[in-house]
Amino acid sequence: MHTSTTLASYVIVLLLALTQNLPGQVLNDPLNEYIKLALEHNGSIKEQQAWVNEKKAGVAVAKKLWSPEISFGGNYTLAAGGRSIGFPIGDLLNPINSELNRITQTSRFPTLENQKIQFLPNNFYDLRARLTQPILRPEIKTNQLLKEEQVHQQEIQTRITGRDLIRDVKKAYYQYIQAGKMIDILKQSLVILDESERISRSMITNGVALPSSILRLQAERSKINTQIFSAQNQQKDAKEYFNYLVGRSAGEDIDLIPLVSLPDPAMYSEEIKTEELHTIDQGLRMQQLALDLQKKYHAPRLGAQLDVGSQNFNFQWGGYVLAGLQLDIPLWNNKKNEAQQSEVIAGMQAISEKKKYVSEGISLLLQQARRQLITAIDQYQSYTPLLDMSKRYYYEILKKFKEGQANPAELIDAQSQITFADLQQNVSLYQAWINAAELERLTLDKQ
Repeated sequence: MHTSTTLASYVIVLLLALTQNLPGQVLNDPLNEYIKLALEHNGSIKEQQAWVNEKKAGVAVAKKLWSPEISFGGNYTLAAGGRSIGFPIGDLLNPINSELNRITQTSRFPTLENQKIQFLPNNFYDLRARLTQPILRPEIKTNQLLKEEQVHQQEIQTRITGRDLIRDVKKAYYQYIQAGKMIDILKQSLVILDESERISRSMITNGVALPSSILRLQAERSKINTQIFSAQNQQKDAKEYFNYLVGRSAGEDIDLIPLVSLPDPAMYSEEIKTEELHTIDQGLRMQQLALDLQKKYHAPRLGAQLDVGSQNFNFQWGGYVLAGLQLDIPLWNNKKNEAQQSEVIAGMQAISEKKKYVSEGISLLLQQARRQLITAIDQYQSYTPLLDMSKRYYYEILKKFKEGQANPAELIDAQSQITFADLQQNVSLYQAWINAAELERLTLDKQ
């Protein structure tokens, strides 16, 4: 649990550094707090942290393969029949015993029977404690290095997941604000439309306008209500996805600080983010370790063993100590190790080629993200004079409409131009920040 907490803190500190120096953001910006919350509670990050812990546990196991091992074992056998050997002890000793008895005039030397000895031990036990110690085992060292490389690779993958999460949180946050601003703009348009309808009804009452003008206003209101409904659904989707990313329930409210400035493309380096390439480099190093092990095929393997135990028949004590060394020097395996080396080398070549096209692909994505950001900024700026002109044009038409010199269609068209320009500028503003989040994901921030 302590290891997981330490890793989580490391990831949060590392990744939050990406969000501290961006234009339009301050340290107490709620978005930064939400990003921290996501890094602490998001399921994907927790999964990656668990995998890192799993890889570290593998390193601990690999290091302990050098340590001695103690085991206890034994066996007990009962046997009957099988192969045997005759031992003519009676034929050999009985003549001697008889002569000794005659000389000593006693019967102290008995008559012996010839024996038949079974090869299979009957009522025999062997209990022992065994200590084994590896001395020369190149595969143990290589396995330890492989496990350490796997830890590094998983830590890189955790940072990649964290960067993806930061990007997704920011995009969902901007999309939520964007949809809310769209709703506000459309509702303000309805307020203007209501005022136009009030004026139209007054003019109809005075015989200045025709009743059909109300139908056009009602059709425009229906159109705007449809757009509001669509924007509300977009806002709901963005809210639920945002809360999912930060590990909260779908309906929780989101603290907002609407953006009033544009991101600065100069804040983002033109150097590609290399974490994905680091992952490929880790794979190459792991393959190189596998190749080195194959090249050590003829290296000797040496181990020591010590047995302490007891063995005897009929459960009688028969203590013993047995020590030994085991030496294994592979000499020939029909060139299997050379074929395995060729397999590993081919895999390394494939990984090297992958690194080339992945690097080119990331570079292409970086260029596209930068162009998209600049395009969104240009669009936002282009709508500023258009919005000002649309407002001036509307008030001129409204004045003429009140004087009976403009028809309702002209008024509605003037109002629609304001709504269109306002909506498009709002979309461009937040699209610029969404594109900035994509660009940030692909670059190293300038410090």
